Amino acid sequence: MSAAAASAAERIGRLLDAMRRLVEPSSLQRRELCARLAATTGLSAAGVELGIDNCLELTPSAAELAALVASVPAAPRGHVILPSNVFAAAHRALALALAASPRVFVKPSRREPALIEALAAAAPELFTRVDRLEVEAGDHVWAYGSDATLGELRRELPRGAVLHAHGAGFGVALVDLGRGAQAGPTDTSLHGAARAIARDTVCFDQRGCLSPRFVLVLGDAQRISRFAELLAQALADAERSTACGRFEPAEHAQITWYRECAACFGSVLPAGQGGVCLRLEPAVPARFSASLLADALPSGRHLEVLALDRLEPVLSALEPWLTTVGCADPRLEQRARQLLARARIARLGHMQAPPFDGPVDLRSDAAGEIIGL
Repeated sequence: MSAAAASAAERIGRLLDAMRRLVEPSSLQRRELCARLAATTGLSAAGVELGIDNCLELTPSAAELAALVASVPAAPRGHVILPSNVFAAAHRALALALAASPRVFVKPSRREPALIEALAAAAPELFTRVDRLEVEAGDHVWAYGSDATLGELRRELPRGAVLHAHGAGFGVALVDLGRGAQAGPTDTSLHGAARAIARDTVCFDQRGCLSPRFVLVLGDAQRISRFAELLAQALADAERSTACGRFEPAEHAQITWYRECAACFGSVLPAGQGGVCLRLEPAVPARFSASLLADALPSGRHLEVLALDRLEPVLSALEPWLTTVGCADPRLEQRARQLLARARIARLGHMQAPPFDGPVDLRSDAAGEIIGL
């Protein structure tokens, strides 16, 4: 390992040490942080605990750390603009900037500053928390937000700055139920897949870019209908242990609009406070564009189960937005890997907990985008 890589790994190690201290089980620091996160994020107390325990990578392997360091170019200064929807994203975003530079400036979201504030207090020498970024030519900026927000940022950054943009995206889950007399998954494995998808959906109340939004299912109508029922039940069961958080009026309006629209194209199964929309008519890529590109997918644990005749055309159509693909079947995983070069492939139940080996969203160019060129 080069001296620069070793220095970067040391900085990330200090970040990991600080984060582990903050979230140590039963500690006063953790209780205070969880209370603050519940207030800022709107997640339930159980939802905050779930995000900490399942989505913060605190013990990466040496290989993962080496991969993370290698995934970003060196920079004179690093800047981070954080999202408000997933508090755990701050951990990886800060690690990427620290891998690139010893001088890091972080602008937290006004809606969710809690985790960065706690980290700044726990490791005050590691980075500088700022309310306004002062980016210079040659600096690298890691930014997370909507495509519109990132577009505004491109216009504001100085010429020669390097932008690592992480915009809108979502995850999908893949399930193959077989057809006709063809042997499909057992009832036990179907229940397991439904529970795993529910776990992936519950994290952060489906606000993150790794959250599954669609369940793409190969199989006959009877089997797909049964699986949709199992999925709705799994979401309702998950809500008993991890309650939904609170939603803003705009989110409630989006949820209502989505359910009304979804009912026009399929049946909507209640799933606790969420829902499962079942579309049995074989889906084709041309029918996706209206719902996908209009920011119509709400948070709040809603899934669309889509019946497919063929998997590959649909995945190809969705590729620009896909951040992660969850699979329970090794054969489906192989097909997804062959087709999708820029999406993370994960086991169902682990879609929101990828390895700590670099940017979570592989759609972003590792070298970054030079502003003005």
